[in-house]
Amino acid sequence: MTGKRHGFSLFEMLIVVAIMGLIALAAVPVAEITYVKSQETFLENNLADIRQAIALWKRDCLNVVNMQKPSNIDVILDVPDCNLCPPTLEALFKPAPPYSILASDSTFVADFYPRPYLHTIPQDPFIGAAEWAVHYASGSSVGTYTSGITTPPDADHIGVFDVSCIADPIKRRGFVKAIDGTNYSDW
Repeated sequence: MTGKRHGFSLFEMLIVVAIMGLIALAAVPVAEITYVKSQETFLENNLADIRQAIALWKRDCLNVVNMQKPSNIDVILDVPDCNLCPPTLEALFKPAPPYSILASDSTFVADFYPRPYLHTIPQDPFIGAAEWAVHYASGSSVGTYTSGITTPPDADHIGVFDVSCIADPIKRRGFVKAIDGTNYSDW
């Protein structure tokens, strides 16, 4: 009498395990790329939110300047761009005292009463915290925003006009280049 086989042989089991291992190895890079792409989208959205808040601040400052000029005279007030930008990133979400807008000759033009443009400063998802490089309209070197405090590069900083990712690979946990090959600090 011939016996019927039940189950798999050891060789068949090894083949199945090897195939499953190959499939798992192929899935890991796909999952990693999907995760990094989602973090990049989150980063792009957070940068866009901060930049939009800066643009709204500047627009509101311009509106205040235009309301302050005499209506019977067609004058263009010479207000430098750096005096229309927020002084710090914190000013975009914390209730702030009136912000004095000055002309290029340092004469008073108007008081601007800012509103909160953000609930909080969004975080860099690769760092897991709100840490940004802060660029000033006055053309000074780059400052930083960390732990709720803007640290200017020098005493001559005026007006935050942009933010970008910090370039420190240790803080960024190695994520310094995007999937498309560009540096996150250039975004």
